[in-house]
Amino acid sequence: MSVSSQTYDGAATRPPRRWRFFVPLAVVAVLALGWTGFWFYASTRAQAELAAWSKREAAAGRELSCGSQELGGFPFRLELRCAAPQLALTKAHVSLKAQDMHAAVQVYRPTLAIAEFTGPLAVADDQGEVATVDWTLAQMSVHAQLSGPPQRVSVVVEQPKVTRSANQEMLGRATHAEIHLRQAPRLPSDPPAFDLALDLTQALLPAVPRVPETPIDATVAGTLRGLDDLSPRPWRQVLRDLQAGNGRLDVTQARIRQGNVLIVGNGTLQLTARGALDGQLQLTVAGIEELVTALGLDKAIGQASQNALNRVVPGLDLNSLLGSHGNAALAAMGASMLGQPTQLEGRQAVTLPLRFADGAVFLGPLKVADVAPLY
Repeated sequence: MSVSSQTYDGAATRPPRRWRFFVPLAVVAVLALGWTGFWFYASTRAQAELAAWSKREAAAGRELSCGSQELGGFPFRLELRCAAPQLALTKAHVSLKAQDMHAAVQVYRPTLAIAEFTGPLAVADDQGEVATVDWTLAQMSVHAQLSGPPQRVSVVVEQPKVTRSANQEMLGRATHAEIHLRQAPRLPSDPPAFDLALDLTQALLPAVPRVPETPIDATVAGTLRGLDDLSPRPWRQVLRDLQAGNGRLDVTQARIRQGNVLIVGNGTLQLTARGALDGQLQLTVAGIEELVTALGLDKAIGQASQNALNRVVPGLDLNSLLGSHGNAALAAMGASMLGQPTQLEGRQAVTLPLRFADGAVFLGPLKVADVAPLY
């Protein structure tokens, strides 16, 4: 046999190096076992933290319970499924109960929790169920921190609908609603403040007097100052505490559209000692004639315009000259004179203040209403 043949035969009989295949598999297996152990450790810690959190919340007057609950989500998430979740706000004497809640936290990002709720949501007080809230999709996200209250809470609801439980009266509905709350940036020496944002699409409010049955699109952003205690308690007590702390709502941006009426504005609102509204919003309104007519202010504005006209031309009555259109003509003329003419998104508009003086409401120079104290 030749040398080349011997060499070839020796290579053929040499055992394959199988370890080259086994080492990567072993590494993967070790990592998988390590990750599995870490997930179960994190799951155990999460259950302990959840129990401790529930105990703290109950001591603060927020009792959260589930008809049944299940923890899962392996391998990358921690998921909590809570059937028939119920939140009892003992200090406020209010309870909330939904059909189902599914919450999830990424193992590698434990400070962000996302929850989805299945409706309807029943709202009850000491006298029984008072309202029902339903939706097609409701999600909440919470950006937490290692200690203290959450940094940000957001709620997004599709097709929300609120009805009165006693007679199924529709209180309000919309195609989309968003609410955002976060801690406002501040210096350590500054009192707490919270940035608020509200977004409504195609909202209807049939239960609110003088609001036309026309869909409303609204975007409002502002900062609430002077309320450092977020524990649940009766709404009137929250307002009293806000007033005692010299609190206020700074509306930084508001945009509301209803039909042909468009309103943008900003300003500050606060409460007087007796719980009445005080402050001022600077508004720019396109379609103000339609707005004052919808709010039922056309007669008041028309009468004020007629009084001013009488001082110039005594005895001239547009109502008698123009018949049923006289009051509307006066209202249109008076509404345009309430503020300064301007432009808003290419339309003729008026800029004027909406002022609250211890409950009295003034649109420009004209008093239009009185708002009862809130507590």
